Amino acid sequence: MVIYVVGVGPGDPEYLTLRGYRVIRGCGVVAGWRSVVERFMPLLVGKRVVVLSYGDEEEKLTELAEVGRIVDVAVLVHGDPSVSDWQFIEKVRRVARDRGVGVEVVPGVSSLNVLLARLGLDMAFVGFVTLHVRGDVSRMLSDLLAILRMGRVAVVIPEPRGDGPQRVARFLRENGLECSAVVFERLTYGDEWVRYYEDLDSLISEDREFSDLVIMAVFPRQSRPELGAALVRR
Repeated sequence: MVIYVVGVGPGDPEYLTLRGYRVIRGCGVVAGWRSVVERFMPLLVGKRVVVLSYGDEEEKLTELAEVGRIVDVAVLVHGDPSVSDWQFIEKVRRVARDRGVGVEVVPGVSSLNVLLARLGLDMAFVGFVTLHVRGDVSRMLSDLLAILRMGRVAVVIPEPRGDGPQRVARFLRENGLECSAVVFERLTYGDEWVRYYEDLDSLISEDREFSDLVIMAVFPRQSRPELGAALVRR
């Protein structure tokens, strides 16, 4: 039996892949955070649904691994499991390995993919950093500086705080960088929000409190973006 970690896209259910759809339909048990599974309830009729939370994550994953010894299990996650979800996947692999259950990652469409498409960027010419992790982010911040000092665009998932994008801007300003930025919130959702900031100071002074569904692109001074219609919500 197998635990499938299924990427279900950044928000809009239409970004679910055909492979992901087939895996979900074929599993008798489906798990995920409430904000994820609620988007796919029409596919989950007749299935056992396990809602995860940070308070009981370890307990629920252990339970799922036990169930996975008998039936296939699908664990639904935002976006693509291989983009900014490595800590969670390691937990799944650990509890599954302890019980002799296999794990398969089913790729999805991430907010990173959508951002690149919206801004006309190619992954070959940008650097990616996630700060949406548990623990110290100092190494990731050092990577962010290195990317921008190379003259590359940095795509960043900020810390899941209300001032996550502002914190990134303050860090860059404190380290002497001059950049512009584009911030997307709830990308592909019906209430998607996006704004371009000409400089770091304008982002630092932003009084918006952001959710944890944010991704941003930071442009070094010598690489100003040509945005235009790219920021019109699709």
